[in-house]
Amino acid sequence: MITNFRRNSRGLAEVLKSAEMQAAIGQAGEQVAQQARARLPSRVEVTTQPEVTDRQRVTVLAHGDGQDHAAELIAAARAAGLEVHEHAPTD
Repeated sequence: MITNFRRNSRGLAEVLKSAEMQAAIGQAGEQVAQQARARLPSRVEVTTQPEVTDRQRVTVLAHGDGQDHAAELIAAARAAGLEVHEHAPTD
């Protein structure tokens, strides 16, 4: 049983920005991109954009035909095993 816990913010930041985390996040993003490519027409280009903010992240984009592909991207993320929380778009 834990009786005393102290969060180490510097240590957490180090883990979240690590090369190992970058590899894991990049692999998950590529799985989502592959799932999206299988769901979308071939004229739609699906790309990934890795980025480091306060943690590793990757954005999966679908573009090329002027349509909104949010539903397909959400389905692709779920099919890749990710938990998806949908929020109303912000301006």
